[in-house]
Amino acid sequence: MILPPDGSNTESRATMYMMFAIMSLFFGFFLLIPGFLVGWGLVVPSVGLIIVGFALVLARYRLLRRYAQRVEKFRQESAIRVRCRYCGALNPQNDEKCMGCGAPLT
Repeated sequence: MILPPDGSNTESRATMYMMFAIMSLFFGFFLLIPGFLVGWGLVVPSVGLIIVGFALVLARYRLLRRYAQRVEKFRQESAIRVRCRYCGALNPQNDEKCMGCGAPLT
């Protein structure tokens, strides 16, 4: 099994985007109800919060989609490599000797 590259903080950023989107949508819809009763003074900021919330959900979707494409590309590149049975290093398919330990790959 091939794991995604280390050092990626994509999942934590996507979680933060979703958290801020939920907060923005909650407060936007929460202010929308009294905004119709009071006047336009609350409707405009609430609509702005709702737009920001949807923009954050869209940004999260794009971030996760790009990350999934990079991981898939990494997996495809790793799949055409040969793993050394002695040290476990990944070597190009055409090599006869391991780049890590020098053992034959046949």
